Amino acid sequence: MRRTFVALLLAMAIAAMDYTIVSTALPTIVGEMGALTLLPWVLTANVLASTVTVPLYGKLSDVFGRRRLMHVAILLFVLGSCAAGLSQDVGQLIACRAVQGAGSAGLISLSYMIIGDMIPPRQRGRYQAYISAVFAVTSVCGPLLGGLAVDHVSWRLAFYPSVVLAMITLTVIRRNLVDPPMTRGIAVDWLGAALLAVGLAAILLVASLGVDQYAWDSPVILATIAIGVLALVWFVRQEGRTPSPILPLFLFRNREFSAVNATSFIAGFGLFLPLAYLPVFLQISLAMSATHSGLLLAPMLTASLVGSLVSGRMVARWGRYRSVVVAGTVLLGVGMALLSTMSVSTSPAAAAAYLVVFGLSMGILIPVLILVIQNAVHPRDLGVATSSVQVFRQLGGSTGVAVFGALFNARLAGLLAAGLPPDSPVSGLDVSELVASPAVVATMEPSVRDVIREAVALSSSQMFRLAIPVAVAATVAGLMLRGLPLRDVPPDEQPGPSQPSGERGPSPGTHL
Repeated sequence: MRRTFVALLLAMAIAAMDYTIVSTALPTIVGEMGALTLLPWVLTANVLASTVTVPLYGKLSDVFGRRRLMHVAILLFVLGSCAAGLSQDVGQLIACRAVQGAGSAGLISLSYMIIGDMIPPRQRGRYQAYISAVFAVTSVCGPLLGGLAVDHVSWRLAFYPSVVLAMITLTVIRRNLVDPPMTRGIAVDWLGAALLAVGLAAILLVASLGVDQYAWDSPVILATIAIGVLALVWFVRQEGRTPSPILPLFLFRNREFSAVNATSFIAGFGLFLPLAYLPVFLQISLAMSATHSGLLLAPMLTASLVGSLVSGRMVARWGRYRSVVVAGTVLLGVGMALLSTMSVSTSPAAAAAYLVVFGLSMGILIPVLILVIQNAVHPRDLGVATSSVQVFRQLGGSTGVAVFGALFNARLAGLLAAGLPPDSPVSGLDVSELVASPAVVATMEPSVRDVIREAVALSSSQMFRLAIPVAVAATVAGLMLRGLPLRDVPPDEQPGPSQPSGERGPSPGTHL
């Protein structure tokens, strides 16, 4: 088991590091290709493909086995990475990043599923620190490696370190991973999978495009919303009548399942905000360099590791989790309240302290919610349940960044219009372009620069203040958990017969 666990940690590291490495190199890549306006699409393609394929990995792995699907995920990732390094234009790069996203989604989601198969929930807290350490280390090393590749060799090299690690992971998985007994002979609901993919894609596209590319009432946004609603309504009807649903609707009658996904979705609104907007505040309002602002995230990552370690130990010792989840959501609210107090006079030390509180909440919530949902469902539905947490968190994060990003941009535009003269150098500059150019702001005359710094600080403060009720709502959702005792045996050793995945009715362990 030890070799398999190490290989799974490596798989998670590959997916996490690839995103941070490439994100660092992307501005240089698209700038060299002469397509800076298409930069958001390179990012969106990866996130979109990752989100829409996670539910499919969950269902297919429940039917065909984790090992086979992990092979597919690794090969997709390797193919996308190699092709991305050879891309000749942005169109090719966008397509390759989509393939990479489909592969990385499997690397992370299947790793969590396999860990759920191997290690019982009661004992998993002892292993959680290793998982969190992987994400913390890759969050620091990824941008560093990406910057080194761009500055000293070539941006194309940024795509290849993960390929080598992926092939090592594939070798270890092939030699050591053995699937537990799976439900066989069940047809996959491909229509349901397609409808869910269209619905999720529509939500993510609205969240991505509605921030700064299209008005919320534009025909493009309204048409995308209509397509998404129609697809999801059709999906619900399809799932209710198919014998093998992609997402069995009876799982939502499981109180823990529903409460975990509600908490994951709501908390996702807040968990992604600091990662998306704090670099803007640090580099513009506090006039920090990109390197220093990145280093300021280190305390947050360290706190996330500590939060994961402590919460894992507490869950393993107590055998229960409800109070731990609630503590995570409360810390999220406290972190948002602290971040809302930041201004141009905030010291880097104070900002780092606020980020520590936020990091603790992130380290508690993300791993514990996955553990809770895996404990609450029958082993036959473990893959579907695990993937659902990731999907709801990603949807919450994308929606939150879109909604609060729109509020941030509107507030910033109003403050700049009121504080700058009509002939200022930024009077005709789009807000999204302004916040993406801290180096340009630093070169402006002091009177203009000070107005921009103050406006960004006030806009950031308001955004975090408005996010506090989100944390309160996440706490309410967390209180809906019953706090079932954690299982102390692996799923494949549980007593009792396993029912077909398509059977109507709640999973064992369901509390209505």
